[in-house]
Amino acid sequence: MSTVIYTRHLVEHRYGRPLEDLRRDGAHDGSGDPVLPIVLRRLGGLAETNAHARAARRNLDAVWQRCRSGEHALDDLVLRYAAEVVDLERQEQSEAEAVWDLLDVRLLLDQPAARRPSTARRTGPAPGDEDLMAVARQVAARLPRLNREALRQGLRARGVHVSNRRLGTVLQRLRAERDLH
Repeated sequence: MSTVIYTRHLVEHRYGRPLEDLRRDGAHDGSGDPVLPIVLRRLGGLAETNAHARAARRNLDAVWQRCRSGEHALDDLVLRYAAEVVDLERQEQSEAEAVWDLLDVRLLLDQPAARRPSTARRTGPAPGDEDLMAVARQVAARLPRLNREALRQGLRARGVHVSNRRLGTVLQRLRAERDLH
């Protein structure tokens, strides 16, 4: 799969829509995504570079065939076209990586902003904590040794996925409960 096709599929996958829809939305600024116009512009540049690289490869192939048939006067032309192909392939890779970086930026922008720790600590448990603690207690009861990774695997085996921070809180509470008994 060529770099440009892979990158196009990656853009479509990350946005969850075909490129044509993205272009239509990007043209009308209806997406609200600040990265989309840049991604589309870079993707267009990548497609253009890919077309130039394909043309350069065709030229190189034609000159190479003529050179192999005995026209040794074309050696310099072969070297020039080969250098052009290499330069265009490097440029294409660089442009593709720029699009990939933009997609990573978009993922970061989609993340909620990091919250500053509040001065007032939460006194009550978070919604769903008691259900999580009940499952965690069952898992912990079957563990020979209570540690973060064993607890994580036990919870996942039961279909419960928790963030690392929340897992740490649960682990602390389980250890505190164990120490009380």
